[in-house]
Amino acid sequence: MSNTRLIPLIIERDVRILFSDAFLVAIMFANFAIDLFVTAATFGRLVTGQGANYFLFIAPGSNLITAMVAAFQSGRDVWREKYIKDLTSYLLTLPVQRPVLAFSRVLGGVVRSVIATFPGTLVICYLYGILLTPKIFVAYLIVGLFSLGIVGLSMAISAFSSSIEMWVTVRSAIQLYLSFLSALFYPVSVFPTFLAPIVSSNPMTWAIQAFRQLSPISFPQVPAGDSLGSILILAGPSLTFALLGTICYIWYSKL
Repeated sequence: MSNTRLIPLIIERDVRILFSDAFLVAIMFANFAIDLFVTAATFGRLVTGQGANYFLFIAPGSNLITAMVAAFQSGRDVWREKYIKDLTSYLLTLPVQRPVLAFSRVLGGVVRSVIATFPGTLVICYLYGILLTPKIFVAYLIVGLFSLGIVGLSMAISAFSSSIEMWVTVRSAIQLYLSFLSALFYPVSVFPTFLAPIVSSNPMTWAIQAFRQLSPISFPQVPAGDSLGSILILAGPSLTFALLGTICYIWYSKL
């Protein structure tokens, strides 16, 4: 069997691992629902500067945070295979080259994230009035592209973390950066000048801006037009992080 024909099998294995803990999948959707219908709805009533639109302004963030959690779960599974279940040696005996195995694990993480956020993306598309339009496919493309970078980051962390405490600490720091140093809650123009480059380089900023540009509603301080420009910018860090995760996976598998 050729290496390329093994890629779907490796992805299927990762998806099976996701659904082996159905409670975790349910918890991720419950967290999305709480973030959207409690946190976002509350902020939408508190912040009146953008009227009723502020709820819709921050709504996509609830789904992207869920995608981030699911993506980091893929990296955690890689760490568990390495240190707890000792499955790495077994995986490396499979008839597949290490670069293909690493690439397949990244793709598997992306598929897991898209599946975990599938109902949440439908909810956001309904709120934006694009559920029955071709823009729904663009919405899933945004989620998948954002997840690609985060999966790569999570795998890179797993390669260098010698303990679960270290992995959790680094993951939490990255989650803080993605959530609060991004345009999730505020436009980039609101941040101090010295933070603007950091916020503008955050993949969450461009993922959520691409989502907002799908809406027929015009949000203040969100550039008008289609999402293509934001998606192309998002592709830069996402592909870079995915490449980093692939290289780190290959590196630690040689130890």
